[in-house]
Amino acid sequence: MKKTLSAMILLASAGLFAVQSCTDEGLNDPRKETIEVHALEDCSDEPLTACCLGVMGGASELYVKSNVDQFNVFWQDAAPTPWARVTSCEKTSRTGVWKVGIEFNPRSEGCLYYRRGGTLSISAAEQNLGMFLPVYQGAATRVQDHFDSFAYGSSDPHIDEGEVNIDKWSTTLKNKGFDSEKVGSANSVACYARNGYLKLGDSNGNKGSLITPYNELYRYDSLLVVTFRASAYQTPEGSKDENGFSVEVLGGGVIKDNLPQETTRIMLTAPYINIDAEDPSQMWGEDSWFMVFIEETEKSPLTTNTRIKITSGESGEGLSRLFVDDICVMRLVDGLDEDYFKLNQGSGKDKILAARNK
Repeated sequence: MKKTLSAMILLASAGLFAVQSCTDEGLNDPRKETIEVHALEDCSDEPLTACCLGVMGGASELYVKSNVDQFNVFWQDAAPTPWARVTSCEKTSRTGVWKVGIEFNPRSEGCLYYRRGGTLSISAAEQNLGMFLPVYQGAATRVQDHFDSFAYGSSDPHIDEGEVNIDKWSTTLKNKGFDSEKVGSANSVACYARNGYLKLGDSNGNKGSLITPYNELYRYDSLLVVTFRASAYQTPEGSKDENGFSVEVLGGGVIKDNLPQETTRIMLTAPYINIDAEDPSQMWGEDSWFMVFIEETEKSPLTTNTRIKITSGESGEGLSRLFVDDICVMRLVDGLDEDYFKLNQGSGKDKILAARNK
């Protein structure tokens, strides 16, 4: 009897162990319920791990592939008023595939391309299953400054009194990492902080330059876009300075427009300031936003020493005062970000958001 009882206990213990083992194994097994998001309706592409919406705003469609029949799709972001929204979720003719409609606002009322984010959330509560897709609009920022903290002198471009040469900037402003150097036969560095923007060049005929800060993350990048605002000086009577200027990449990388030649410098032409503007904030000339694309090559990779230099003047003669604002250097990721180079038809005046906001 004791042997029989012992055998029963041993058998029961073995059974309990077997059940526990099966349970543990089941916890480690892949879930049978799945949710994926695709860019293509036939879901022949790889499931998305993130996606990017166009800076112009509009509508887009994504496709949810799932063996779960009931789920909720909703949008989340941190903006006071959400910049995107889910407008529909409809089953397609394909088994287990739903089409999700998304409407989204333009990135900016101005010409700002730096990234903002949100999340497309898909939740099947009964199965305790969820999927969260990061969604971006705009590109990841490497260097950015709107110069709002520069408050020297007047915001009126015709008043030089109070502007401060970069050599005499406060420690706080110097710590931003911007730099400048003499241009050609200039007698001194001619980069000045003003009230909310910068001035390159001066009334003594010295041309000016501005060099962006170092950024160690450039070594992980292959393509950058530099956006900024620039306008050339003219007197209240309409006498105009030279308005040609250059953008040059230093320390690694080339101008994407001239990849075969691997040139590092591009010449551009700035509009003149608006002398009829009643408000100095309206001084910027028409078509004053610019985009310049920088790409690495095998011979010239992007590095921690990569910097971008903007220089006033082209011919080397005459006055060439150039006002600059809203500088932003962003990385572009192939396969995720929009192809701004193609949309803008290369480097030059901004033809994307600037054209939309006219």
